[in-house]
Amino acid sequence: MSEKIYRWLLRLYPSRFRASYGEDALQLFRDRSRDERGFLSGLRLWLDLLADLTVSIPAEYHHQRLAIIGRSVQPDFSGRPLFQLLESESPRPGALLSAALLLLVAVGSVSLAMNLRGSYQPSSFAATPQHPSDENSSTLWHPARQTADAKGEVAAPEEPNIIAGNAKRDAGKYSAVLPGRFTSPANSAPQAQDPQPKPHDATSAMIQLFQTHNIVMFGEVHGNKQEYEWLCKLVKAPGFADRVDDIVVEHGNSLYQATVDRYVAGENVPFDQVQKAWRNMIASVPAVSPAYGWFYRAVREANLRHRGRHQIRLLMGSPPGDWEKIKTPQDLAPYEAEREQWYAQVVKDNVLTKHHRALLIMGAGHFLRGHSQVLQDELLFQQHRPVPPLNRAQLGPDYIERTLRNAGANPYLIVFGTNVADNQGDADERFASWPTPAIASLSGNWLGRLPAQPVTTCGRALQTPLTLADEADAMLYVAPCADLTDVNVPRSELDGTPYGKEVARRAALILALPPQRLQ
Repeated sequence: MSEKIYRWLLRLYPSRFRASYGEDALQLFRDRSRDERGFLSGLRLWLDLLADLTVSIPAEYHHQRLAIIGRSVQPDFSGRPLFQLLESESPRPGALLSAALLLLVAVGSVSLAMNLRGSYQPSSFAATPQHPSDENSSTLWHPARQTADAKGEVAAPEEPNIIAGNAKRDAGKYSAVLPGRFTSPANSAPQAQDPQPKPHDATSAMIQLFQTHNIVMFGEVHGNKQEYEWLCKLVKAPGFADRVDDIVVEHGNSLYQATVDRYVAGENVPFDQVQKAWRNMIASVPAVSPAYGWFYRAVREANLRHRGRHQIRLLMGSPPGDWEKIKTPQDLAPYEAEREQWYAQVVKDNVLTKHHRALLIMGAGHFLRGHSQVLQDELLFQQHRPVPPLNRAQLGPDYIERTLRNAGANPYLIVFGTNVADNQGDADERFASWPTPAIASLSGNWLGRLPAQPVTTCGRALQTPLTLADEADAMLYVAPCADLTDVNVPRSELDGTPYGKEVARRAALILALPPQRLQ
């Protein structure tokens, strides 16, 4: 009941805020509701929420302008959106009335609870670990300045180099200057004594990591051309199939696992059947990039080259939702809620219990350490409230990595990044001499001290106190930010087609909007 009330209260915010931060706010509410049990804790939670609503809702409408929001449901090659979401300046009268009534009920309940406090003895509950929020925050990168449909056939790798050591946590102190602005070693000019990171050839470095780690986690950005050209090169490189048993992908619906198994094993499976695996993953807006098809094809080609020897299995990490049966947001909600739990269970059941080694590929927001803290800081900034200094003692792996470590895994986390200095479009010249693609450790060097959000989002996310070393062990660098390219479904496959109409329908369900709002 409490979550339903909070969902209704969120409808008071502008649609842009709800689309960008609604799910994050709801996840934070769930986390606090789970951890702050008992009478006094619950009372404090609702008092905080009511105070926040009173301050932040007027501020949001004050700063809002009529605009096209979020990501387009599908950009074409020219970058023009096929579907867009529009918003109005003020909330709907019905939403205001409903929310006002709910606020009165909530305030009355709090007042009644205060009066009854003296006769109530609260219970105490042990706190449970927090689960990280979904990556669909608008500040997570929708990459690139360009689009492409190239098919990335690639060359053989260089000789391996080893990345030594795990990342050490940077102990630098931060102080808030303005909301979203921080002073830190990462912001200051490079010092002569700054240790230099050592970029290694990405393919050979990745293969080398499997000598010491049974799990390598790669936090990707969705549909980037250079990134997926490199991943295709990686899986076909000599030595990769000898060391890696499985690849677990977010962009793969478990409903189609048997079809994908046959396809990557080299059987004659129609491609339009295989592509359902990534096109029908749960909770994807916009239409899924063809780059994932390149990757499935590359795994198949690697296995064909390796026929008669060890084969790579491609594991589907998205819940087995059947879109033909998902008709309402309520039908979709259970699958959305279990995305990370399902992914972790796939790894435990198919990799760890079999003592395999696996490459895990998922949106960076699901893997980054301390990502829940990032989301809280971003919400504070969005609400024009000060962001407190970071307490690194509270940082740690988020849900998936924590679950795998508890199951006995020894994971190493690599995150996609590029050469930005901040969210103002400035380039960091220290990357100019780097080879591409390259992987570099984040331990004890200036790279690890960079603010994580701008670097991992090509400057689209605001800087928060967390550094790259706080969030990962190493970074993949494939190209300067200005050269990064998006790979999108051709407009001809969407404009007036059944798939295009289905993309629009799913977008309405995922964003909890009526289909007529998609124009």
